Amino acid sequence: MWNKSRSIKLSNILVKGVCFILIVLVFFVPSMVRWYDGISVGGGIIDTSVFMPLCVTLYISWVFGMVCIGALWKLLSNIDGDLIFIEQNTKCLRIISWCCIAVGIAFFVFGFWRWLSFIVSFVAVFFGLILRVLKNVFEKAVLLREENDYTI
Repeated sequence: MWNKSRSIKLSNILVKGVCFILIVLVFFVPSMVRWYDGISVGGGIIDTSVFMPLCVTLYISWVFGMVCIGALWKLLSNIDGDLIFIEQNTKCLRIISWCCIAVGIAFFVFGFWRWLSFIVSFVAVFFGLILRVLKNVFEKAVLLREENDYTI
């Protein structure tokens, strides 16, 4: 039977798996980008090789991705310890949302080389916006919990 404990364990496994994959993939960025540059057809305002701009975009995204993984890890450990509506979880959600928006900005800039990147940018920024709303809900819940704790 599926329960809260198993769900948190699965989430922890997935976060650790994504962290491992990101660590491994960072070493293959140049070869992956070289392959992509060789098969892709121009499609942007700037019609030159995408090797350097895409490498920079992916490395920037990797840094923000690792920060997201760290914040997710902390968030999951708090939830596992039954620390749900606390300021630290709000901070984790804030960090994750800003990281998504930063990745969206990086891919927006890369969109001038490849139009399809604008879609990735939109999705990342939209996801960041959803997380901002969720962060605001958590922030209000933390205030309500604190108010409730002081009520006799």
